[in-house]
Parts: sequence; structure tokens; C-alpha cells
Amino acid sequence: MISFDKVKSLKGEVNVPSDKSITHRAFIMSAMADGESIVKKPLLSRDTLATKAAMEMVGAEFTETEEGFIVCSKGFKNFKEPGNVINCENSGTTARLLTGLFAGQNKYFVLTGDNSLRKRPMDRVIEPLGKLGANIFARENNKYLPLTILPSKLKGIEIEGKVKSAQVKSAIILAGLQADSNVIYIEPAVTRNHTELMLKTYGVHLNVSGLRIEIEPVDRLMPAEINVPGDFSSAAFFLGAALIFENSEILIKNVGLNPTRSGMLEVLKGMNVNFDVDVNSESGDPFGNILIKSQEYDGITIKGDIIANIIDEIPMISALGLFAKSPVEIRDAHELRVKESDRIKAMVYNLRQIGAEVEEFEDGLKVYPLKNLNKNAKLRSFDDHRIAMINILLSKKFGGLCIDEIDAIDVSFPDFIEKLNSIEVV
Repeated sequence: MISFDKVKSLKGEVNVPSDKSITHRAFIMSAMADGESIVKKPLLSRDTLATKAAMEMVGAEFTETEEGFIVCSKGFKNFKEPGNVINCENSGTTARLLTGLFAGQNKYFVLTGDNSLRKRPMDRVIEPLGKLGANIFARENNKYLPLTILPSKLKGIEIEGKVKSAQVKSAIILAGLQADSNVIYIEPAVTRNHTELMLKTYGVHLNVSGLRIEIEPVDRLMPAEINVPGDFSSAAFFLGAALIFENSEILIKNVGLNPTRSGMLEVLKGMNVNFDVDVNSESGDPFGNILIKSQEYDGITIKGDIIANIIDEIPMISALGLFAKSPVEIRDAHELRVKESDRIKAMVYNLRQIGAEVEEFEDGLKVYPLKNLNKNAKLRSFDDHRIAMINILLSKKFGGLCIDEIDAIDVSFPDFIEKLNSIEVV
């Protein structure tokens, strides 16, 4: 068991790790491009390194530089068939995007992952890709990794999405670029548009109208240079920390501010939280600085379409319910059940351990302001990086709360504790 000493407040500037979602896509699209691309400031974590290794297995060459990588490739039309199983480690993004990418290759691929990833549903991409003509077989009725992609040729078709997921959408887009005619994908709700924005940089223009995305097949992607901004999902822990620790003031620098990704800022506004945003760039994926100070704030009920754009931040938002003036309730978040852990179950368990009153629903939870702290609480991380980071914050807030393990933070934020230590006032 691990515990942390009590911290009074947090004051200072923080640069969060580079964006994981954008790094995944930059590695994939640079490998798809025909020529020499540059990826600056990528996140090098267990998840993204799994994507990099996969692209190397199909022929892309990554040369490390001071700023990132030069990626040389002969283009997706010339990918080679890998001589071994591709291990996606713990990364659902890697598994789902690569399933879409490789479905159109007319080659043989096998994808697997770690114990956690092998329990996460893959049928959400396998089913729509099957409608395009993909030949994919997976464990337990085509639901779980490992999966096998057999040679096939994809056809143009219109697909109505069933799951509010940027991963599913991106898988269909990457497959659609290799179909024999246009593919139309209709989202059930607006989700992160990193893939659509980045493809423009690589010379591919999709026809996007509301929820309708038309993908035209292409022969090649042009080489490009990508500068990866800070990860908003990592910044969310510092946004929450500024509100959890009294007398705090945190400036989060150079963080991605894509409106399809930064929905937590809208949630905080709904909780009457004041903060300042300074946008440095609005082209491609916009980025900038966020200044936030500790303050009282209201509870909120969150549901509907915004859930898809705050799915990774919901655990942090639910923890804020401990310190709000009224309950924080989250609904329509079924997707949390199938992340790195069942995050609804994980947050309910830990918040109840602390002594909070928490209601659990199939699609969410309701957290009431904390009245009586259980100082003997034993928090569990469930091998989930986001749950582990929240546990660290809570242990530092109350002082001495025990956590089973924190190794999972290496998935997205390996130096999270060092960043916290650098701005702590004890």
C-alpha cells in the first residue's frame, strides 16, 4: 500500500504531457503518408509506444530527434504484412484504429493486448467494418481481442453509428480511405474530431456536414509536420486539483483546446467555476493556457451529448462532487463501464471508501458532498491510470489515505507525481 502526506495548496505553472489521442493519430498517419513526416513533442507512453511499434512492424521507420521523430514510409499502399502478432498493450485507441486501418489492407493481421484490453469490446468496430466488407474474427462471438483480420477488399456504403465514440468513427474513416468508393458515416453524436482535423494536414479533405462524414478513397497521404499540444485529459487533473486544494492557483500551459475535447470547461462553467483561457492557436487542433484558482462551486447534473466529449474527465468531475455545495450527478455514461476499468464501479468504490454518500446507476453515479471522512480508507486503482491519479490527489488532500498501487499512471502521465510535487505548498 502507498500513501502521501497532506498538502495544503498548489501554486505554480504546469506543462502537462503531450496529447495521447493526437500522438496516436500522428504516428499512424505519418506511417500512412508516402514520404518523410515529422512528429514534434509526441507523448511517449506505454499506449503510444504500442502504436509506434505497430507502425514499424508494417514498414514505417521512426528516427528519434531532439524534438520527436522523423517518420519515413512508402505509404499505406505499400504496408508489409507483419511477421508476428501486433500487441496493442493497454491501448483501446491503438486496437480500434488499427483494426480500421488494417481492414482495408487486403493482408493478414493479428492484434492482441494485455489482460485489461482483452476484456474491452471490439465488436463496436468489427461490426461496422464488416458492413464495408472486412473479414475480421475475434474471441467470444467477435467481441474481444485477440482478433484476426483476413485479406479482403472494402466497398463504399453508408453506415449509421451506434456508439458515441471517436475511436469507432476514426476506424471507419481509416478504412474508408481504402474502400472502392465513397463511405458515409453518420455519427450518433458529435465526438472528438482529431482524426478529421489531422487528415487535412496530410492532404485529405473529408466532407463533414453536421453528424454526416463522407470519406472519399485516396491513393496517398502527403507527408506532414505535426506539433502535438498538451493533453487536455491530463490537464483535467490539475483543473480538478485547483478546486480540491484550498488557496490554490495553477496555470496550465500549452494544452489542447479542441472544443470536441475540452467539454470539461463547459461543465465547470455550469458549476459556476471561474477560469481564464488564453488561446495561442486556432488552426488545426487549437491550444493555449488555462489559469484556474481555488473557489467554491456548485454541483451539477450532466447528461446527453456532452458525455462523449468528457468521457475521460468524468472520474475527475465525479470526485469534485465531494467538495461541491450540492451533488454532482452524471448520467448517459454507459461507456465508462468499458474503459481501462469499469470507471463507474471504481469511482463508486473509492468515494464510498472515503466516506461519501454515492448512488450508483447503470449509466452513471451521483456524488454527495463529503460530510464524514474515513481516515482508514483503502483506495483501489483497478489498474487504471485515471483512477490512480485521482487516488493520489485524494491521498494528498486528506493526508495518509492508502492506495493499493499507482503503476498504472505510466500509461498516460508517467511524471504526474513529480509535476504535483513541483507546485505543492505543504
